[in-house]
Amino acid sequence: MEKSLDVKLARILADRSCNDFIIADAKDADMAFGLSAPGRSPEHHAQEARFRTLDEYRQLMREIVNQGLVDIMLISASSSEVLTIQERLFDGSHVTPAVRANDTTDIWLAAGTGHYGRQPSRPFSTATIDQIMCGRSECGTDERRLGADLGLYSVTFNNDVTLDHATLEAYKAFRLEAEAKGFRHFLEVFDPNASGENHPDDLPRFISDHIVRALAGVPSRGRPLFLKIV
Repeated sequence: MEKSLDVKLARILADRSCNDFIIADAKDADMAFGLSAPGRSPEHHAQEARFRTLDEYRQLMREIVNQGLVDIMLISASSSEVLTIQERLFDGSHVTPAVRANDTTDIWLAAGTGHYGRQPSRPFSTATIDQIMCGRSECGTDERRLGADLGLYSVTFNNDVTLDHATLEAYKAFRLEAEAKGFRHFLEVFDPNASGENHPDDLPRFISDHIVRALAGVPSRGRPLFLKIV
């Protein structure tokens, strides 16, 4: 099944004025919020913290894919194992499955006393590229199309040379592995989450300059397909 994402990207590259746009549905909230990720259950009542189950959350993903109005379904590696690898949900659909390829500390949004989001972002990845592509720690060459071949990679720059250097080193390692294994990605660039006294005076220019500088040394085979920014 031809994927609408690939068709639209080809048209945009051929003609920037074509007015195509990409719709992605983000259902990867279990990588950030944990228990509350699926959202409130219809049975939720006042004073009662009841959320949907993970099975109910995944059923919403199935329904949206079957509806066919989005180009990308962004999910966690565990949801992709169920929907992409086991159920083959996307085989007959123009919707492309994508998996969150890293979960930096600024999206560790635990309830209660969780303060990670207020501390400067540090790089971390729960899932590996092989686990995303085939559901195991090591994929054979013929297994790499079993799962998703597209991921979202996110970076957060806080205008701190030590922190931002670590962020770029992690992204470099990811890019090199992704290129070697035929794994595509799109890049999400968050605003600084805890820059403190180092907060940029001109935030849009800071983000734009970082994007250009970070990708200037990357040849086309290693570049993201597109950007996701505020």
